[in-house]
Amino acid sequence: MKRAITSLVYCAIFVVHYTSPVENSASTPTGPRTKPADAHMLKAIAHPVRLRLYEALVANGPSTNARLALQIPGAPGSLSYHLRQLARHGFVEEAPELSADARERWWRAVPGGLHWSEESLEDNPGAQSVASAAQSILLARQIDRMRAWARGGQQEWSLAWRSASVNNDSVLRLDASELRELADDVEALFAKWLARSRANSADSGHASQGNGRASVFLTVHAFPFEPSLTRDSRASHHQQRPEP
Repeated sequence: MKRAITSLVYCAIFVVHYTSPVENSASTPTGPRTKPADAHMLKAIAHPVRLRLYEALVANGPSTNARLALQIPGAPGSLSYHLRQLARHGFVEEAPELSADARERWWRAVPGGLHWSEESLEDNPGAQSVASAAQSILLARQIDRMRAWARGGQQEWSLAWRSASVNNDSVLRLDASELRELADDVEALFAKWLARSRANSADSGHASQGNGRASVFLTVHAFPFEPSLTRDSRASHHQQRPEP
């Protein structure tokens, strides 16, 4: 059976205030850059500890192994290994000019982010498998953030911040070209606010709440799906339908 040209699309938008954004707001002299992902880079970042290390360096600026160990569970020796793996694939680099002691190793995030697309990985089944694992790690991190907000994290913020947060989802009837148009609109909106965020960061540095600002976590998901019901739920659904 051929799929219908038009499908249901689930679209969710979640915006909250968070202290560790994964988006790298640092920029090069010519502006922010992103790294097209390959299987090796995806495998390097598809690890919960490495992802949190990268987030910490992006959000808080350069740091040492010892300071990072206080923020992220894991022995300092283990963190050193993960930092070296991130450095090997261009996510972080050493910052020796910041060290006042030869025994102290400083690290910083390399400007840019990471991106990949289904098209770029289509001819590489191995890369697709690694990308799926990386996506699962990133999704788990997003869910952790949303749960932390829902389970009381919001109470740490003022009413002004709580009322400004957004949590919305919808089911849309779209075809593939319309979903692409929606994605383009969302990317344009992201680009606008990422540019504002970078300008704000340049003004206030890495202070988490400089000039009354805080880190804001933004995630958007939009994908086609097919609603399905179990046999029991179909029977229940049929019995509860209103009479004509």
